[in-house]
Amino acid sequence: MLLVFLFMSCQTGRPIKRLSDESIMYGMIYDYESSPVSSVAVFLNGRKIADSDIQGRFVLNNVKRGTYTIRLAKKGYEELQEQFNYEPLNVLYFKMFNAAQLISLAEIAMDESNYKTAETLIDRALKIEPERPDILFLKSIVFYLQKEYDKSRSLLEELIKNGTTDESVTKLWKIVKESLPTE
Repeated sequence: MLLVFLFMSCQTGRPIKRLSDESIMYGMIYDYESSPVSSVAVFLNGRKIADSDIQGRFVLNNVKRGTYTIRLAKKGYEELQEQFNYEPLNVLYFKMFNAAQLISLAEIAMDESNYKTAETLIDRALKIEPERPDILFLKSIVFYLQKEYDKSRSLLEELIKNGTTDESVTKLWKIVKESLPTE
């Protein structure tokens, strides 16, 4: 009986199941801190084709070789659009930023006195979350540090007008107001 079992288990000629499909391409989406980003809508040439899974992964299949435009969108994240060449069995890697990550990078740029870089990063964060008072306040600080007092004052006054009662906003507003040339 053992001999029959060994003979049956050593059969050759059975098809081997392929572990990968040679007509698909994989994608991975991470944030700035290299954490996977789930539930990202994936668009190929303007048509939604998938959502990323909990590990930030998605699959492109039934696509012919060629150049395509991919767009990645998720609320709270900066939209990403790039062109790529469809090469089956290759992996596409994408990095998406959320507003908090852009603000963190802006603060680093401010610490290094790279105010224009900080301003650019803040503007990107404002495109994601345009009504956040803390982002607008940070932008007013950048303007103040660049001696653009009118712009700083204008943002601070907008924050105060919209109901911001934070003490740091009113303190900076007073400092900026004193820095403006008197008429």
